[in-house]
Amino acid sequence: MEQIKSWNEAAADYQRVFRMGLNDYNRQLLEFFTSNGLLHPGCSVLDIGCGVGKYGTYFAELGCGVTLTDISPAMLAHAARNMAAYATPWRIVEGDFAMLSTDELSGGDKFDLSVAMMSAAVHDTASVEKMSALTRGWCFTANFVEWAQPMRDEFYRRMGMEISGFGAGMHDSAEALLQAVRGAGYDPIVKYVPYDWSDDRSPDEAAEYLIKRCGSDIGAAALMARARRIATELADENGVFVDSVNTRVAWIYWNCLLYTSPSPRDKRQS
Repeated sequence: MEQIKSWNEAAADYQRVFRMGLNDYNRQLLEFFTSNGLLHPGCSVLDIGCGVGKYGTYFAELGCGVTLTDISPAMLAHAARNMAAYATPWRIVEGDFAMLSTDELSGGDKFDLSVAMMSAAVHDTASVEKMSALTRGWCFTANFVEWAQPMRDEFYRRMGMEISGFGAGMHDSAEALLQAVRGAGYDPIVKYVPYDWSDDRSPDEAAEYLIKRCGSDIGAAALMARARRIATELADENGVFVDSVNTRVAWIYWNCLLYTSPSPRDKRQS
C-alpha cells in the first residue's frame, strides 16, 4: 500500500525529531493533560497513529500502561526501541485502526485516555465511535488547521517546482472531525494552540530532504546539484538552512462518559 510505503520512508525523520527531546509545545500539551484531568500517573493510554512512540515514552514516564498502534512497521520498529527502556506495561499493535478489532487493541479492557496526534486514522463518525468505545475516560485529537513554511516554499519556488495543495483543507478537516464527534453523540471541546518550530539542516541535508519530500529522484545528479546550490544560497550566515514552520493546532477532545445522543441533523451531516 502506497500510504504504508510513504510512512515507512518518513520513519527515520520522525526518529530524528524524537531524539531532539521535548519542545515547548510538547510540554504545554502534557501539562494540559495532567492539569485538566485527562491523564494521571498509572492510567492506561491508547496512542492511535503513534509514529515512533514519542508520546508513548512520555506516558510511560508517568507509569502509564501504553498501547501503541500504527499502520507503518518502520515507525513501530523505532517505537519498540524507544519504549524498551520503560518497565511500565506497553504493547504494540500493527495495523490500520479502521481494520483492527477492539479486542486486538484493548485486550477486552477500556483505556483511561485515547489519543490521536495529527493522525488521519480518526477523521469521521465511525472512527470517533470506535475510539470512544475503546475509552472509559477522555478521547483527545490534535489536528493542524494552519501551516506556514516560507523557507521551504522559497526553495521550491527557486527550483521551479509547483508544490500545490500542502496544507489545503486542514481547517476543513478539523471542522469535519468536530462534526463527527457531535454526530457520534458527544460534546467536543476545542482549543486552538500555536505550534512553531524550526527544522535546521545543512544545505546538503536540506536539499536531499526537500527533493525527496516532493517525490523527485534524489539520484538525479543535475537536479541535486541545483538543489544544493539553492539551499546554500538560502542558508544563514552560519551555513545552516533554517526551515521555520509556523502552525496552529486544534485540540479536539471529549469525555466518553458524557454521551448525549446525536441529533438527526448531526447524523445527516456526518
